[in-house]
Amino acid sequence: MIRTIQKQNCPRVVTGTALILVGMMLGPGAALAQLLRPPAAPLQYSPQLVSQIKKIQQAALESDYAYRQVAHLANNIGPRLSGSLQAQTAVEYVAAELRRLGLEVQLEKVMVPHWVRGEETAALMEYPGMSPNTTQKIVLTALGGSMATPNEGLTADVLS
Repeated sequence: MIRTIQKQNCPRVVTGTALILVGMMLGPGAALAQLLRPPAAPLQYSPQLVSQIKKIQQAALESDYAYRQVAHLANNIGPRLSGSLQAQTAVEYVAAELRRLGLEVQLEKVMVPHWVRGEETAALMEYPGMSPNTTQKIVLTALGGSMATPNEGLTADVLS
């Protein structure tokens, strides 16, 4: 998780790019969408801030940088489930990109619940009408948080 991001003599467009990168961790375009969403109550922004935000928006619209970053995350790092190696790799990648852009980044250790998939196997060992000395393999999967099968396996009765 990125705790602090501080600007170090970098142009405002880089700051906007950093917001886009952080937004990609939340979801593509989330940071920019949050910036551009109309507020619930009318807020007064200084003309300088409005001008800076418009420059960031224009820079983002003229560049494919955000799309290239999303493509890298999707194609090179892959799914980023909580607690996975890919999630950690994505955090480290984004932190490195922000540093490359001249920002100061500090990462903190975060504890997240995660599930480690084991090997799933199943087979019908005995069933009505089976050929002698055969085993019928079954393709299966398990979802996170489901109960583990005991080491000795399970036996089920055939319902008629």
